[in-house]
Amino acid sequence: MRRTRTKIQFLGTGDAFNTDGRGSQCIWVQPRQGPQFLVDAGPTALAAMGRHRVDPGRIGAIFFTHLHGDHIAGWPFLLLHAKFIARRTAPLAVVGPKGSRNRLGVLAGSCYEEITSPGTLPFRVRFAELPVRRRAGWRSPLGFDVDVVPMDHHPSSIGFRFHLSGATIAVTGDTRWCTGLEELSADSDLLVLECTCLRKPDYAHVSLEELRSGIERLRARRIVLTHLSNEVARALKRRPLPGVTAAEDGMILRIG
Repeated sequence: MRRTRTKIQFLGTGDAFNTDGRGSQCIWVQPRQGPQFLVDAGPTALAAMGRHRVDPGRIGAIFFTHLHGDHIAGWPFLLLHAKFIARRTAPLAVVGPKGSRNRLGVLAGSCYEEITSPGTLPFRVRFAELPVRRRAGWRSPLGFDVDVVPMDHHPSSIGFRFHLSGATIAVTGDTRWCTGLEELSADSDLLVLECTCLRKPDYAHVSLEELRSGIERLRARRIVLTHLSNEVARALKRRPLPGVTAAEDGMILRIG
């Protein structure tokens, strides 16, 4: 099925603490051609999909940027929904860093062992684990090419650059400012950039202060900030940056 533009909806734009009531990281993408997919699925993912009328049964793949709970903890509930509500039979692709299969299996099994025992799911989960290193033009299970760039946050952290029909979308996941972030942004139509706080922190995240000083090194045509608080969004509104938008839960973009 061919569509006129790629549609992106930010189902969760908050940090690990759900500051200001923002949902956990989850981005829904409907390309111009081919199946829809998610990038990350934090613990509020399924609730957000219900709120915004995104059908979990139609998701073709989930791409995980790293293995922290606020990005993966929705996985057991998506499996539960797939088995008992959606009655899914189509395969589901899962793409993530090395170790994803084991981490997600342990997570799901600790919540609902009846969905992880052999033969209990009426569909196949097809894992593609990627080494945490640079890789250009990897052909994804959904048929489009993806570039993978390591991010500086957790040993499992990778950023994705999706080459979709009519649009190139880069998603950092969590990271501090690093050369990988600058590389990932290059020639992207959209960069989804984490921006957790106002000033440079001691921990591995990007700040609005760093973005203001380093934005010339990010060569994306448009930047949307996520993994943030209302404080960051208000500060950006007071002093806007050209081409930069702070995401809100439920926000929709159409590009390409």
